[in-house]
Amino acid sequence: MPYIRNGWSSVKRQFPSVIILFLYQLLWGVFLYRLVNSAVVQVLQRFPDPPPNELNRILFMVEGQNRLWQIPEVHHYAWILIGMIVLRLLLTPLIQAGILYGLLPDDEQATGLPLFRGMQKFGKPVALFYLLELALMIIPAYCFLPKVIDSLSRLLYGNSPLPAFLISIAYVLSWLACNWFIRQTMLFVQFGYLFKGTAWPSLLLCWRHLLNGLWISFLLTAFCSAIFVIFGAVSWTWTGILALILQQIYPLFRSIFKIWKTTSQFNLWQQKS
Repeated sequence: MPYIRNGWSSVKRQFPSVIILFLYQLLWGVFLYRLVNSAVVQVLQRFPDPPPNELNRILFMVEGQNRLWQIPEVHHYAWILIGMIVLRLLLTPLIQAGILYGLLPDDEQATGLPLFRGMQKFGKPVALFYLLELALMIIPAYCFLPKVIDSLSRLLYGNSPLPAFLISIAYVLSWLACNWFIRQTMLFVQFGYLFKGTAWPSLLLCWRHLLNGLWISFLLTAFCSAIFVIFGAVSWTWTGILALILQQIYPLFRSIFKIWKTTSQFNLWQQKS
């Protein structure tokens, strides 16, 4: 597909941004692992061993409901988790701004790393678009989330498990489709606003060539998922130093495909506009 091939050429120009994004995701994963290892594992270790009978399970749940939120350490970890979410929400539009700035021709870019220059130049408008995107995503979440919870509750209680499972899958897929449509639309609007100063023609262009954009996203997501499955299978089969290396290097591929998606969609927008 020509858009994906041309997008790969832009990825090679932004390889320093790929490395920075890889280090960011690697550090984020290490920090999240340390949080889970120090908080969640301690709670799971209190689960009765050997496997509990019904009385032990009930006592474990009662103790959790009565004491879990009364322990100061739980509040401490909860605030850390909230802080991590807020920090992620603040950094995501800045990183996106740096990636979009790297799409400019070399003669129009200022000196320095494009990722950091883009944070300075495109940071504010991209952050506003990001807030608008999150606000729009609340609408499908408000519509689909209660239905998914209701279907899962019927599945857990054993009431018609197969129909409830299929209904849950249908709702989740519908929710993901709505989120993709919102992300795709906002991405093209940002292209038009940042590179041409007009957003409305890019919005119409996105809807007119929606299938091409969907095909780009599907192919690159499938490739990235295939690498994840291969790395997971190898790590599961040959545990040891090889599994550790593959687990640590996978964020590099995820960073490459993240930027590749953006550059391919930009190439689609550029050619069709």
